[in-house]
Amino acid sequence: MAVHLLPLLREQFTPSVIDQLSQTLGESPANTLKAVNASLPTLLGGLTRHMQTTGGPSSTIAFLDTNDYGKTPFDITQVLTGSPELAQTTAAGNLFVEHIFGEQTQRVPELLATYSGTKPQSVTMIMNLAGAVLMGVLGRQEQEQGLTAHNLETLLLGQASEFRKALPDNLNSVRSLLGFDELVTPAGPQTEVQGADNFSGTIVNPNIPKSPEGDRQRENVRWLRWAMIAIAVLIIALIVQKFTQNQSSTDGINTDSTARAESNAVEDTSAATRRSIQDANGQTADSTAPGALGIRDSLSRK
Repeated sequence: MAVHLLPLLREQFTPSVIDQLSQTLGESPANTLKAVNASLPTLLGGLTRHMQTTGGPSSTIAFLDTNDYGKTPFDITQVLTGSPELAQTTAAGNLFVEHIFGEQTQRVPELLATYSGTKPQSVTMIMNLAGAVLMGVLGRQEQEQGLTAHNLETLLLGQASEFRKALPDNLNSVRSLLGFDELVTPAGPQTEVQGADNFSGTIVNPNIPKSPEGDRQRENVRWLRWAMIAIAVLIIALIVQKFTQNQSSTDGINTDSTARAESNAVEDTSAATRRSIQDANGQTADSTAPGALGIRDSLSRK
């Protein structure tokens, strides 16, 4: 059974985190907690509403696939103690929040701030922190476990009614803006992907069942990576070979294997042949010289 996302995110905001976060934001702990309790169902409900749009599931999977989650925190407490880490996490989370809410990205925090008595920028930071954690959970599942668009859609729609009911009653403005009345879990038997409790997964290893399609996709990606590495190695080898050949030509090294040097044995044979001719004919000069034979020979002896 799959993990329930709303309790998973709520576990991030422990009393100590609320106290520390309220100090960072300059808000009271009570108002900070109120903003958190409003932001989490809004974030998850907004993502689920995005799943109900044309191309929403596939666009979200594509978004998750392009990110690097090496520095995405599993726990909010990992980034609250350091300003650089906090800024990096909220910036990454903001990209996911913008993907979810689109044109309403600025309007949603304003409405939540009015409800909670906090500043809009405080709500924005809360949503960005929660968005970064949620993005990390889903993104790692997509890249490492083959989470598909269909699995993601089924997971969220299976908890849609829970997200709608968790939104505070005094937030009808958000409910109307985002169309939360459409957040209804489909009728029918509960699927394996929908799940039933929060004890079957953790923030590090959420239990989100995958389909055979996801397994095949992950296997194809693995083979594609190995193929790309092999092609890259081959290209590098060809470049090195070409460079080596060009360098040899520049240094003046002659690699012509057709060149043939006359051996000493051939030269000695030629000299011996000339002596044999001289002994036999008495001359080594051209015997075709003009003139009578006797005159030519006498001139040769002189």
